[in-house]
Amino acid sequence: MSNVAIYLRKSRDEDNETRDVTLARHEKMLRDYCERNDLIIKKIYKEVVSGESISARFEMQKLLIDVKAGMFDAVCVIELERLSRGNQADQAEILEVFKKSNTKIHTLTKIYDLASDNEIDEEFFEFGLFMSRREYKTICRRLLRGRISALLEGYYTGSVLPFGFSKEKRDKGFVLIPDNKEADVVKMIFTKYVSGDGLTEIAHQLNACGLMQRNGKSWQPQRIREVLKNQTYVGMLHVKNAKIDDEWTKGKHEPLIEPELFAQAQRRLTSKAPNVRRSLKIINPLASLVRCSECGSSMVMKINGAKVKYLSCNTLNCKTHSTKFEDVERQLLLELTEALRGFQKYIDDNSSRIELKASERANLAVRIDAEIKKRDAMLERCCELLEEGIYSKEKYLSRVKILEDELNGLLESRQQLSDDKDEQEMENIKTGIPILERCLQKYDEMDVKAKNEILRSLIEHIEYNKQARKEKFTLKIYMKI
Repeated sequence: MSNVAIYLRKSRDEDNETRDVTLARHEKMLRDYCERNDLIIKKIYKEVVSGESISARFEMQKLLIDVKAGMFDAVCVIELERLSRGNQADQAEILEVFKKSNTKIHTLTKIYDLASDNEIDEEFFEFGLFMSRREYKTICRRLLRGRISALLEGYYTGSVLPFGFSKEKRDKGFVLIPDNKEADVVKMIFTKYVSGDGLTEIAHQLNACGLMQRNGKSWQPQRIREVLKNQTYVGMLHVKNAKIDDEWTKGKHEPLIEPELFAQAQRRLTSKAPNVRRSLKIINPLASLVRCSECGSSMVMKINGAKVKYLSCNTLNCKTHSTKFEDVERQLLLELTEALRGFQKYIDDNSSRIELKASERANLAVRIDAEIKKRDAMLERCCELLEEGIYSKEKYLSRVKILEDELNGLLESRQQLSDDKDEQEMENIKTGIPILERCLQKYDEMDVKAKNEILRSLIEHIEYNKQARKEKFTLKIYMKI
């Protein structure tokens, strides 16, 4: 009696059944099959996920690991396409795992023995997955055409509802309907903006009233702008992936906002647009480098009424406190000076060891290259012996497999030699030290743009932390070298 696993996957509703009903029906069919054929079920894998890629199918990944480990004699599936409708790489991986582990595949209509000498099974398997892939693409195209057609008729086909709406089923599809609580917030945003309130002011007001976004996050000015520009609120739907003249189409839902109110908001947004980019000139030498440790946003330089520069987090209600910019800049240069000393000490302490290691690796690489060349010559000789009739086909295949396994092992060892982390780190440090020295020596003489460029060449990003007004700030620097 063989030990088997059952793999169950559902990607969409079938025969108007729920997911649980479909999986239960398939499981019963496979249990009956196993009982009729004296197969012992050791494990069952279930998932509801699209069949496009193995990377998104965690139960399939677990199954392949267990199959590779030789846990089962066979795997039972309703039909071959349940294993994969993915790309050729996914299909090749499945074939390789089942073939090398000598694990059969049972469907309700056929048994595939990929490890046998019978090439027909392997061809059937590859052809079955190929046809499954074609069918999957056809279904996707059909569904896309159906979604676009429904959208052009005014039905909502998106997966994420616009803020302010829920949906209900009508006739051929779903129609947006107002969500009373959220709809009031949307109307408040438009009314306040047209009345003269700014984006930041509106965000502050909503957050102060506890009127958060649907995901529980606080409102930000950019999110307020997105709401104001969304034509869904005047009865339109956004059309994606459709070759039509207009990317918006009339929806079946009733508008939340009067057209004139929406038009007034657009006129104000347009009139304020030129003020967004006042200048392309860089005025902050730390631009795009410093991040807030609390919310992850980029820190910005602000100037108060007394013309004092501060480094601040721009996220509303963030707990991080600002600091005088010159203090942050001074602390950064001190920490870069310490980093330079650390790099120089690393070179002094490790140069001899890494140079010796590099010499040993170079000698070993020469020996491995010689062995690789030798195996290549031996493989060529095998072909000659087969052509001369000295090797039978069986002996040729056996010998070639041994040589290819040895060659693959040598190539892997050679690759590992070229990936030495210590040597790469030493090389990065030696390259970066002159740049860091120049930065520290010439920093005060550079203009803002040059300071920003040289800092960005050295630093991945800087994490700024200050949780209380009187607390000293800290900087955590992530160097590129």
